[in-house]
Amino acid sequence: MSYCRDAKVKSMTLPDIPTSVTFWAGIATLLTAAGAWFTFAATAFGSRRETYQGIRNLLVGLNAELDLISQWASGSEGDPGYVLPDDLRTLTREQKDWFNPTRYIFTLETPTLQNLTRSQYIRHLTPIVKPLVKLSYSFRRLFDSHADYRAFVNNSPAVYTSVFKKLKDPHSIYLPVESDFMNFVFNMNHRMHKDLIGGEKSTDELCLYKAFRIAKGALAEFEAHLHAEALPRWFWIFHILAGCLAIDAAWQVLRWFSILC
Repeated sequence: MSYCRDAKVKSMTLPDIPTSVTFWAGIATLLTAAGAWFTFAATAFGSRRETYQGIRNLLVGLNAELDLISQWASGSEGDPGYVLPDDLRTLTREQKDWFNPTRYIFTLETPTLQNLTRSQYIRHLTPIVKPLVKLSYSFRRLFDSHADYRAFVNNSPAVYTSVFKKLKDPHSIYLPVESDFMNFVFNMNHRMHKDLIGGEKSTDELCLYKAFRIAKGALAEFEAHLHAEALPRWFWIFHILAGCLAIDAAWQVLRWFSILC
């Protein structure tokens, strides 16, 4: 009985202070190393999720702006755009309103599209940057041309008013200055619709009709393949090492308190 009591007391004897300090310092080092890695991995994972969500939000803005641009780009499915006759007389008969100086296009701001290359996510948007920049250029030059058109018609208020009144009567006779004014207005409208907006037969890839469809297709394909960036595979090596450190620390603590032999 005395032997068993002595053995029990001996087994519960605590180590000396230097040994305890060294042991717990080692445990702290193991747990700190494992915790530091898992904290870093969690931060990297969170950053990738945040980037993914930021890109998704950017795409929401781009899609909304492209939906509005489609109204100028003849963007409906199967719409051929402006396929105009080559014969001038036929064209003037079909597009009589192009002589009217009161035609007006309300401009549209597209801040997401215009500021795309300044986005913090630009390196993730490589597949869609070029077609969207081309679309922005096509859309901008249309409104720049329209601004020139409005500046021209508003620069001659007397002729503008005279032509506007005479257009109401199909039998009106126009003065030479009025005819020149109307012909210039027609030519500017013709350029905006045929060259800048264009249609399926346009040869200019930068016309709004074609630039819009190329950009829309690229955006749809990009969105279909978009996913959160996964952590690199080599992270798993450090996951395993950190897990081993944590398990080793737990094992040593259990042994320290004689829970495990």
